[in-house]
Amino acid sequence: MLDPDEDGRERPAPRLPEVGTLRVLIRGARKRCPRCGERRIFDGWFTLTPRCPTCDLRFEREEGGFLGAMALNYAVAIIFWLIVMAVGIALTVPVVPVAPLLAASIAVVTMVPVWFYPRSKTLWAAIEFLVARSEPGYRSPPLIRDPRTKDLE
Repeated sequence: MLDPDEDGRERPAPRLPEVGTLRVLIRGARKRCPRCGERRIFDGWFTLTPRCPTCDLRFEREEGGFLGAMALNYAVAIIFWLIVMAVGIALTVPVVPVAPLLAASIAVVTMVPVWFYPRSKTLWAAIEFLVARSEPGYRSPPLIRDPRTKDLE
């Protein structure tokens, strides 16, 4: 609201609405900020910005905080590899061709982690956000800030 308070001060910008768990996880899987849904959180394919430009959410809560993202990325790569291996063996069960399965394995184990890397970071940031907002000391949803303003740190 733009109406001033009783004492003449202007009210702050509206707070971001609290969203459900599924929506937070979907935002993480779509490479967006888990709190506000902002898209511009990557500087490159491998570089996640330290904070969201819109809601100022810090993505890495502590040093080494993305260890879970690496484990998530590894698990997804292994699951894709197991699916490729199971389908490949099931389709060629009497005589299993080793060379094509080896080539497919190498392709899956190298390409899936590179493709899933940014998603694993934002998905892990979403999981950390869900854990943090359930803690008793978590403050209410933040104010929307203008990304053009620069805060001194």
